[in-house]
Amino acid sequence: MRIVVAGNFNERKAGANFYATVRKLANGFTRNEHMVIAFSDRDVAREEGRFGFGRAGDGEANRRLLALCRQFRPELLVLVHADKITNATLAEIKTMPSAPRVAVINLDPIFLPENPPRIRRFGEVADITFITTADKKLESFATTTHRMAFMPNPTDRSIEGLECFARSDQSVDLFCSIGSEKGTPWRADAMRALKAAVPEARYGFYGIDGAGPVFGADYFDAIADARMGLNLNRSDEDYLYSSDRLAQFAGNGLLTFVARSSGYGDIFSDDEFAFYDGPDDLAQRLRHYLAHDDERRAVAEKGHAKYHALFNERLVARFIVEASFRRHVEGDYAWPTAIYGG
Repeated sequence: MRIVVAGNFNERKAGANFYATVRKLANGFTRNEHMVIAFSDRDVAREEGRFGFGRAGDGEANRRLLALCRQFRPELLVLVHADKITNATLAEIKTMPSAPRVAVINLDPIFLPENPPRIRRFGEVADITFITTADKKLESFATTTHRMAFMPNPTDRSIEGLECFARSDQSVDLFCSIGSEKGTPWRADAMRALKAAVPEARYGFYGIDGAGPVFGADYFDAIADARMGLNLNRSDEDYLYSSDRLAQFAGNGLLTFVARSSGYGDIFSDDEFAFYDGPDDLAQRLRHYLAHDDERRAVAEKGHAKYHALFNERLVARFIVEASFRRHVEGDYAWPTAIYGG
């Protein structure tokens, strides 16, 4: 099958986002023996608009995608936060002789105010949207022509290649990086409260108190120098929602602390993730693993193996193809495969 994956491949940052989900999905489709062309809508728009103002390059990004689809005739067009692409462009692509299916990948939480309008905008023309939140909340975005489905954050062994569980010589006990504390100050407060409650731990906390977030190889260096990771989302109350931090931590072999309220206990066990109920329990479990490093390594190794087995890029890519084309969804997926609408 011919597939175009359109999204922010972010050439402007020269590889700093090499672990982005859009790259893992492109890898997954290729490894499943599809022919894949990557199209970076923001890079095209930025390059074409560099001598203009505002959104001067957006039109060229849309024209280039149209030209690509005419030349390549994809059977599936996958949009991963390709917000530069308009509904008019997608509608025109769907009138082409190849008439590709259009699948949207949405990695943001439903509770962000700007996300529901984005889902509904693409839902006017897309066949299906995959989002990293599960359960019946997806029904409100489904229509007779637009379906909704959950997808997990994929991991990829060619990207998440670290095995932090294999070592005990790291200089950091607990790692966490958030973009900034401005949007969600409670996360920074939770990180500071944990440091106060368990002062004996060595922390690698980024995005707070003057320590900026880390990206690219520096980010993976920070993960490699840690024994455990705190998967601190903007909210843990939406079923199975997580940022891609979960794939990066578990996929690289950190013992990953996950809020039990996230629902991931339905898929993983306490022998695979460090589930916690609230800040006091988090502090208690951190103290436990500080004192029991062999157990930390064993739990992290099991979590790493299971995450790669259940949520790898090939399985997630296969599910996207099956659901997009209304094929029979295989029964070996560990995540909820309900498809709403249509």
